[in-house]
Amino acid sequence: MLIRRVAAARQKLGRIGITGRSIAHGGADTLRAVAVAWRPHLAVSALVGAAALAARRHPLAGGLLFGAGLFGAAGVAGRAVRRGAPPPGPDDLLVLTANVLHGRGDTGAMAAVIARESPHFVVLPEAGTDFRDKLMPLLAGLGYRSWVSTDADVPDGPSVVLLVAEQAGDVRVRRGTGMRQPHLEATGGILGARRFFAVHTTAPTGRGRTAWWRAELELIGRWCGGGVAPIVAGDLNATFDHPQLRSATDGCRSAAEGTGQGLVGTYPSALPRWCGVQIDHVLVPAGSVTTRFAVLDVPGTDHRAVLARVWLPRS
Repeated sequence: MLIRRVAAARQKLGRIGITGRSIAHGGADTLRAVAVAWRPHLAVSALVGAAALAARRHPLAGGLLFGAGLFGAAGVAGRAVRRGAPPPGPDDLLVLTANVLHGRGDTGAMAAVIARESPHFVVLPEAGTDFRDKLMPLLAGLGYRSWVSTDADVPDGPSVVLLVAEQAGDVRVRRGTGMRQPHLEATGGILGARRFFAVHTTAPTGRGRTAWWRAELELIGRWCGGGVAPIVAGDLNATFDHPQLRSATDGCRSAAEGTGQGLVGTYPSALPRWCGVQIDHVLVPAGSVTTRFAVLDVPGTDHRAVLARVWLPRS
């Protein structure tokens, strides 16, 4: 057991080193994309530093740092504000998304969450045919159908699995195009004229990958801005500190908005919830109402799951 843990730790450190080198060589756009995700943490650090400098009688430096911290905090504080919401209703739509780390997420724990919550749609980035085939027997009798964004011989990492509950009706699913990692698009049934996208955008950890990330967020923007606003769920590798994601959500909004949980970290799960970043999202039409929102721990993966229950306007 100890040998396996040491080997796993060495493998993880190796991946971190490779990612770090990719970011360092990715140019200004990549560095900016990574740094912006941590804007809330930098703002808090600046305010703490300002207080320390003021206590040591460095008013000018403390004042400058306080101003920078206040400016940074002003743009994120709204995501921690909770507004009143109606109780969950029978016509609400329930969506669950969880990145399962190249298929390493605990299938038993995931099945238990699905059985307990009964979501209409389940989006599992970094899950392919192998993970799906291990999960579905644990959901036998619950009425879920499943689709995979890639062929059976493709590993879990670049794949996305979508589960649709029987109560969602006659939902049709097809593979989408336009993203580096294939996504899925659902229509019909409970969705009406609305589309549902199960996605995993590229992580901006290198020059080429950052270009893909920008293009994919622009694609999401076209989905949200065209006709009937869709639902988009998955790992977007972006927070609402990124202007690219904010621009992409014209016509849509985060299901976390108004719940007071817009800053709860979904990644990395090894850090406390207040210390991570929220890059896993459920985007819903702007006129919808969130009646429940939760961030859930799932063993075996480096992400936390997001569960969103929303009332949707007529499509």
